[in-house]
Amino acid sequence: MNDQRKAASISGAGVISGGTYDRVSISGSGKITGDIHTDELRISGSGKAKGKVEATKIVVSGSVSFADDVIADEIHVSGSAHVDGRITAKELKSSGSLKVARNITSDYIKISGSLRAGADVETEIFRTSGGFHIDGLLSADKIEIRIGGRCQAREIGGEQIDIRRGGWREKGIILDGLIKLFTGGGTPGLETTQIEGDEIYLEDTVADVVRGKRVEIGPGCRIKMVEYQESLKVHASAKIDEQMKV
Repeated sequence: MNDQRKAASISGAGVISGGTYDRVSISGSGKITGDIHTDELRISGSGKAKGKVEATKIVVSGSVSFADDVIADEIHVSGSAHVDGRITAKELKSSGSLKVARNITSDYIKISGSLRAGADVETEIFRTSGGFHIDGLLSADKIEIRIGGRCQAREIGGEQIDIRRGGWREKGIILDGLIKLFTGGGTPGLETTQIEGDEIYLEDTVADVVRGKRVEIGPGCRIKMVEYQESLKVHASAKIDEQMKV
């Protein structure tokens, strides 16, 4: 590889061709025309990547659209990122707006802004204090949701599931307004067809079915059916149509 191609930078408007780089940065308006491999990709302006992106670290503080898959050890989004493919990462953190058309697979996911995924989200640890819309299954060993906006998933499955009021709305009217702007407004809460896990605690949750070993249904919940193996606790304000020990 030519030494002149070890790094690529755009501070105004420009184009970067596909290839292998040590570092790629876009602080103006830039386009990446092919597949790239890089140790670090930083976008603080406006960027478009037409091919697959593989990187050790990706940092987005501006606006970027990826037309294909994104593979990285670390992905940090504080601006806006749109991915037409899938994301595969070891660590994914977003405090901005992240939209992914296909699956997300990561060891660790932390969302404090908004997330929209068009398919399944699979991780070991999932933490959020913002809002999300997942068209597929949210699957994790440990799920911690502090509801700060509208949260939706087709199904939720994990070993430890803890869903509580909180998130940004605990921090005042201004931040509450920001998260509603990210997530399209509406009353903060979680909606899903099914939740299944070992240890389950829920608040402000609407679900058709909840299945678990030890289940606690907290305030603000509306559940059609709860199936539990060992124990069930229900808050006085929660509404359950049917419950069954199995």
